[in-house]
Amino acid sequence: MFLALPRLQKHSPNFCFRTDVKGQSSSLILLVFLFFSHAALAQKSAAPNEDQIQAVIVLARHGVRAPIESETRSSAYNAQPWPAWPAAPGVLTSHGAEALKLLGEYYRSRYPSLLQHVPCDHRGIYVEANTTQRTVASGKAMISGLAPDCRVDVHVRTNAPNPLFEPSSSSFVDHRKVGDATLGRMANQPAWFTNAFFRPLGKMHHVLADCSGVGCDPSKPDFRTVTVDHGLSSPRDAHTDNPVALGADFAENFLLEYTEGLPMSQVGWGRVDREDLNDLMEMNTRYHDFMLRTPYEAQVAASDLAAHLRDTIISIVSGVTVAGQLGTPQDHFFLLDGHDSNLSWLGGLLHLDWLLPDQTFNATPPGSALVFEVHYSELTHVHTVQIFFISQTLDQIRFLKPLTATEQPSVGPVFVPGCSGPAPAYACSVEDFTRVITTAIDPRFVESGSTGSTPSKELK
Repeated sequence: MFLALPRLQKHSPNFCFRTDVKGQSSSLILLVFLFFSHAALAQKSAAPNEDQIQAVIVLARHGVRAPIESETRSSAYNAQPWPAWPAAPGVLTSHGAEALKLLGEYYRSRYPSLLQHVPCDHRGIYVEANTTQRTVASGKAMISGLAPDCRVDVHVRTNAPNPLFEPSSSSFVDHRKVGDATLGRMANQPAWFTNAFFRPLGKMHHVLADCSGVGCDPSKPDFRTVTVDHGLSSPRDAHTDNPVALGADFAENFLLEYTEGLPMSQVGWGRVDREDLNDLMEMNTRYHDFMLRTPYEAQVAASDLAAHLRDTIISIVSGVTVAGQLGTPQDHFFLLDGHDSNLSWLGGLLHLDWLLPDQTFNATPPGSALVFEVHYSELTHVHTVQIFFISQTLDQIRFLKPLTATEQPSVGPVFVPGCSGPAPAYACSVEDFTRVITTAIDPRFVESGSTGSTPSKELK
């Protein structure tokens, strides 16, 4: 059976073959079919990519570290000794570094056009970290996965706080307003926390105190009702020293024990399983929602960071140097290594929320990040910003699972009030996103190079 072609008139300029020669017409039909098929394929291959990721900015929490004093409270309330750690308090562990290397390898595979097959002398990677050991070491660990064959410097301020990661020290900060804004969200009734988290507080007391035998000190006070200061006990005042603050810190300690890979017999002394961890961490995230995400507090703490984020995106899009940009216009992957508070502050400032399938609302586990992708459409010639919250699951961190094939981290799209388009991308135009930032920040709290106002660059 032959394909039917339109009849050609004998004197038509397209008439070029004899249809009365047996076998000739079918061969020519096949030739024509192959020609046009090849042409169509070539045209499709030559068509420009409709959407290109031009640059990525990652604001990340450091990796797994050893607990700090606020998470142990000098062992004043725990009936059994805290487990030993392989690192000093607050220091990134080798386990935490290895988990971050795996996460860096994931980013390398997620953004191949930016991070693969790029010569080291034109790598286009900018990394800046806060001044603590754990943030600097986390930046280096991520680099080992992002650019394993290249040397990439971690930019760090020495002998001074970095305003990108710290609350503003400006004289314009109204410290009374910070307290009023936070207390105002709970109707000036901080004791509400104690009632709202009555059951998790009871579970936390069970974890801290319910033991027997050798190594158990049943005389330790109940943290819910007693305050211990320099070894002296006194009744706890929920208005000035709420027990949920301690519960939040102890829960973080158990999270670190779990993600460090300690035996389950040492995670909360064997009294905290994976389900319990979520229940207890709810105190942590809800407490920090009030303490860190309250709008004025977030404005004081994140205006500088948000202004630099905005200026960097403007520089990326315009190709022009902007006063407050990070790195250079030639950079296309930016890693800012900070703390869980930086994620919460920026989330509060821009009213961003996120979900991780295995954790609580707005969780900020080790290595987690707000990721800002700058996209460019070849069809519309428009730049957009898409935001994701990316994190390894707690089990991926605990068991150091390579993030390949079906073993992928949690990636959740983030909606930006005031600029996001429809699901699933929730894309913002660059103009709208920079407007949202400029409206949210207070220029008086922008201290490290940015003008605080939107630079006058033409954006598309």
